[in-house]
Amino acid sequence: MILWTPMQLELVLEGMENMTTPDYCRISHQGVPMLVEKTDGGRKRIARLLSTNPADYLNADYTPGKFLED
Repeated sequence: MILWTPMQLELVLEGMENMTTPDYCRISHQGVPMLVEKTDGGRKRIARLLSTNPADYLNADYTPGKFLED
């Protein structure tokens, strides 16, 4: 990736050392494969659907950003 900017490199990269990567894992919830993010409270938030079934993408319960109910 090339980033063209008139800003100083120090300003562009400021705060990068404090960034953390989310804790993702692949699960199958009610037969639908998905990538979820584990939050600090132990809950799971949908990050991405991995299903090949188009009907799963139309299900409002599997919208990315929603929390899974166990």
